[in-house]
Amino acid sequence: MGRTAAIWVVAYWVPPALLFYYEQPWWFAAVFCIVGSQVLWGTYYAAFAATAGYITARTSGPARVALLSVAWVAAELARARLLTGEPWMLLGYGLVPELRMIQIADLGGVYLVSFVAFFTNAALAEALATRFCATLPTQKPARATVALATAGVLVLATWLYGGWRLGEVHPVERETRVAVIQGNIPVGAQWRADLYAKGLREYLDASRVAAEERAPELIVWPESAVTFFLPEEEEFLRQIRSMLADTGSELVVGGPHVDGRDPARPLYFNSGFSVTEAGITGRYDKAHLLPFGEYFPLKMIEFLRRRFERVRTFTPGNGETLLDTPAGRAAVVICFEAIFPEKVRRQMASGADLLINLTNDVWLGNNAGPRQHASMVVLRAIENRTWVIRATTTGVSKIIDPRGRVVAASGIDVAATLHARVGALRVATVYEQVGDLFAYGCVAVLGVFLVGSRRRRTHR
Repeated sequence: MGRTAAIWVVAYWVPPALLFYYEQPWWFAAVFCIVGSQVLWGTYYAAFAATAGYITARTSGPARVALLSVAWVAAELARARLLTGEPWMLLGYGLVPELRMIQIADLGGVYLVSFVAFFTNAALAEALATRFCATLPTQKPARATVALATAGVLVLATWLYGGWRLGEVHPVERETRVAVIQGNIPVGAQWRADLYAKGLREYLDASRVAAEERAPELIVWPESAVTFFLPEEEEFLRQIRSMLADTGSELVVGGPHVDGRDPARPLYFNSGFSVTEAGITGRYDKAHLLPFGEYFPLKMIEFLRRRFERVRTFTPGNGETLLDTPAGRAAVVICFEAIFPEKVRRQMASGADLLINLTNDVWLGNNAGPRQHASMVVLRAIENRTWVIRATTTGVSKIIDPRGRVVAASGIDVAATLHARVGALRVATVYEQVGDLFAYGCVAVLGVFLVGSRRRRTHR
């Protein structure tokens, strides 16, 4: 019960979002969320709790603290990778406001940040429990002191590394003027005739104003900024090309795409397009789709299928395409793809110079949901030492530098235009080269301990 309560401290905004997005009754949203949270979150926390009990009974001091921290990272990796993957607000994201303490993400990603955060708290808990809890298994005060001192050294090393990275200068050959347009147009979730081409005029007008103010070379519109099939609508595309010709800009924009080569079974994609005054020059198709939002994973359950699949169903793309922009080759991630660090790493490692995140967060509501979503993207900038351009329909839009500093940000439920100068940057970070090796190393260490402990008990 305690773990369920903790889950909903973070995700309290989910049931209202489902009420709005799927137009379901409150009881259905509540039941669905409770069951979903137990499957996608609770299962891994339960496994961690069982493992933690086993570790606590057989170790003490620094070894216990380290193994508990390793077990926590292993549980987070499992939550992020198994089933559909659900890495929303892993522990390390809680340190995002402390910019100096998250620079280690370029070594081991969010999982290394989680390890440091957990180790520090576990060491403190070990010291307090040794002092005040007489029944703690294998209680050894001296070892608790060593664990606390080890945590202090770990925090100091993290702090010093962060200071070094924040002071580091990455020279760039050229900076590009970029504008992000947040139209604040609440595009609905369902395919409806009254939403077709909704908001195009507002985005065109806002882009022209942005051009008058700062003359951006690259303009970015969010996911669902266009609600029509861009290659199929010549008149709408002509209007966009005319705007780009007048402003001297190029555009990256999110919208649907249809592959109608088989008229009986057309395929629909959630896409990002690069557009110049000459026309469409590239397209990225979203690869990691949102369960129940963009595809339905439980097709055998007809009752649920009728309730969810009617919203919309997309086909996953290959997730490998980079878009050419005036700022360099851009890796594009759409909506929740940005919270999967391994996906961003693969795209950046394929030769990208910057990261563009297109998202439609209107369904999250004006609460912690959009803010949590935006905060997680900060670590993608640090992990890959790259600029991140984040464009949303209703907020929070951001432009983030390679150190994780937010140089421009919007509010929620407001129209906004963000401006910044962005430099193409390609830095081969440790994380980009080895990925989540640290997290998998934690899994290996935990496995060795559990197997070894089991064998020792067998041979007694």
